Amino acid sequence: MADTAWDLNSEEQPELPRNFRKLDARAKREVLAKLLELSPQELHTTNPGHDMVDLAEVMVESALGVMPVPMGVATNFLIDDVLTHIPMAVEEPSVVAAATFAGGLVSRSGGFVTGSTGQVMTAQIAIDHVSPEVVPRILAAERTLHRELTEILGPMTRRGGGYRGIDASWLEEAELAVVYLHVDTRDAMGANIINTAAEALRRPLETITGGSVLMAILTNAAQRRRVCAHFSLPVQRLARADRTGAEMAQRIVRANQFALADPLRAVTHNKGVMNGISAVALATGNDTRAIEAAAHAWAARTGAYRALTEYRITDDKLEGSLELPLALGTTGGAVGFHPASRFALKVLFLSPREEPSAERLSRIAVALGLAQNMAALMALVGEGIQRGHMRQHARRLAWIVGARQEEITRLAEQLWENGTFNVETAEKLLRELRNDG
Repeated sequence: MADTAWDLNSEEQPELPRNFRKLDARAKREVLAKLLELSPQELHTTNPGHDMVDLAEVMVESALGVMPVPMGVATNFLIDDVLTHIPMAVEEPSVVAAATFAGGLVSRSGGFVTGSTGQVMTAQIAIDHVSPEVVPRILAAERTLHRELTEILGPMTRRGGGYRGIDASWLEEAELAVVYLHVDTRDAMGANIINTAAEALRRPLETITGGSVLMAILTNAAQRRRVCAHFSLPVQRLARADRTGAEMAQRIVRANQFALADPLRAVTHNKGVMNGISAVALATGNDTRAIEAAAHAWAARTGAYRALTEYRITDDKLEGSLELPLALGTTGGAVGFHPASRFALKVLFLSPREEPSAERLSRIAVALGLAQNMAALMALVGEGIQRGHMRQHARRLAWIVGARQEEITRLAEQLWENGTFNVETAEKLLRELRNDG
């Protein structure tokens, strides 16, 4: 295959056909295969199951194929006294290994205890061309507005969820009245049902207020759908990198204080939390962008962006805790539709004691996020973060230069011992490995 089939410096660049957007996914791929001189392997990687391109076409517009993301499993998490194995879809090295290490450390000391405020999501209905006086009129009409939603929320109500109230306020800066519709969405993330319900209140609210509804849409802030996790770990179990457990515990607390005080550090600190939470969200087909936006908004709820976690030392034990909004579902959307998400949910709820509920998934995810953060802090204040990363980088280099199967492990070890991590060294060591073999 040529180095490139599309020379950006050429005056005669290939062009997509005018009707390219209207072609189905398989036809698009045929066009690109000819235009870009794609190899069969390149085509296969974006349609590994041969019918995955058809799945992509019913999930997104103008589909070309799929982008496979590695899925690993963080094993043996004890969460609320239930042994749990957590599937994680993530491209970053060391994430799954770090989660497994920290999860095991905590689980051998009693495990994680979690809690939840429930599954209530909120929609906002913004009303324009009104005055603050409409707010009490809206609140007085709550019973009428509730009746408008009886049919729409009926199935959700029969499952134990449904309508949970209406609030209203005046947004002075934008000169808008805002109605907040609260709905318990049970095992669904709930975007479709709550947006449908909010849209149904457009006309009734315009009649009540005399204004014009600007928009009706859920907020991903999910502040009534919070979860928390906590652990308590004897400090002696933290000994690492020639430091005692007590020293490590104190350094972890100080590292968290750094992230509470400095927004620049807090961003990366919280990214470590989301390494775990976003990975299980992606594995189960949930909306990673929504949960990340909610988490970072929660981190800034006081007006300053701060760490999501808290750590303290009590009676020779390191205690860690994490609370954040987390709107995950086990049904609806891609969750129950994509075969990979169904696979992940089966792994996740392997225990016969586990019910595949959205609340349980959220509790598992928050425990995973806390474990991920603790693992990162332990590495940072211990031997440094790069040691684990470079071991995984060595394995990637081995793959890049053509090592396969058992060659990957052998070449990665040689790269680690050599201490030089680049393609040229990897190619040289692979040649020597094969010659010796």
